[in-house]
Amino acid sequence: MLKSFIPEHLHKDWLLHFSGFLTWSVICFLSLNNLTIGPEFFLKLLAFLSFYMSFAWIISSKSDVFPRRDKFILLCQVILVLVLVNYDNYDISPILLVLIATQLPSRFSRRQGMYIMIGITAAHFFLKYDGHILNALFHVIIYLMLQIFGFSAIESNLREVKAKEELSAINQELLAARFMLKESSQRKERLRISRDLHDVIGHQLTALALNLEVSRHKVPDEFKPLLAQNLAHAKNLLSDVREVVKEMRSEEQFNLVDKLASLIEQLPECQFKVESSPEINALSLKQQLMFCLQEGVSNAIRHGKANQFTLSAEKKDKQLSLYLSDNGVVKPTEQSTTQSGSSSENKLEQQLGSGLIGMQERLADFQGIVELIPTSTGCTLKIQVEDTYD
Repeated sequence: MLKSFIPEHLHKDWLLHFSGFLTWSVICFLSLNNLTIGPEFFLKLLAFLSFYMSFAWIISSKSDVFPRRDKFILLCQVILVLVLVNYDNYDISPILLVLIATQLPSRFSRRQGMYIMIGITAAHFFLKYDGHILNALFHVIIYLMLQIFGFSAIESNLREVKAKEELSAINQELLAARFMLKESSQRKERLRISRDLHDVIGHQLTALALNLEVSRHKVPDEFKPLLAQNLAHAKNLLSDVREVVKEMRSEEQFNLVDKLASLIEQLPECQFKVESSPEINALSLKQQLMFCLQEGVSNAIRHGKANQFTLSAEKKDKQLSLYLSDNGVVKPTEQSTTQSGSSSENKLEQQLGSGLIGMQERLADFQGIVELIPTSTGCTLKIQVEDTYD
């Protein structure tokens, strides 16, 4: 039960954050231990409590939720610590600067973090300077090195986490690509075999049946029963070949929702929900829509780190609209819309990714319109096409 109150991204780093809590507790105790109850005691206690509350707030929230607010909180932490350093009789409050340094990698780049730590060190030096430059300089350099160490440790950990996330996204994309290639190769192979059976063996059997029919009328009567039997076998074999070709071609009438569900189920930690299933008449359109939806899933995983997908459909007369929603993060460059024939290729390249352009090209024969719509929970891939029988 206790674990459910801890943010998910803190589960693996609980020891690091717990050590920060212990460090703050020890410094707070030592700073307040010898003070008498009075205004100074309560002001310092308030400063320490404010620092820890802001520290806990930063480490328990993700860096991309409220970046400006978190940076302002970090600035308040710096001011609080510098105030505590200025009124510290035991010279132990600067250790809190290390805790500040551990929060910087998730909100700032390495260069920005170094500038901030150098700026803090300069302010620390100004507070500690008492006329002896070397003493104050060595004093602040020690704490600067500790800040750099804490900053580097957390930055290394964040890089490792990011690398794992990128590797996971690449792995999911490869699985999706493998599924698409497998389905495409199987479909092409079935089509090739059915054509070969129909065009080669079917034609040969037809010619054989015709020759046997002609021969039956020209041979002596004693051979006619045998030729009639062979003719019946040839016609039966031709009928069997045509039935096999028909069955192989009927396999192309796949279920779009089942195929998409099969793809998503193979991806780790991905979920798929169907609100309404599309009714599609044209086989060629169904195949192109499958490729487009597969591409949409792949792009959502790669660019938006999505893991939840919802499919819905609307149809009015021949106009079919598909909506593939996900919980991914949409970047500003990806929030674009394309319509067939609406602008030049150069303008489309600037506005869209290659994935959306590829979808638009696939659906050009069906008067397709493709839109990527940002929503409050992620984004929605909207596809509008004209559905007619093949």
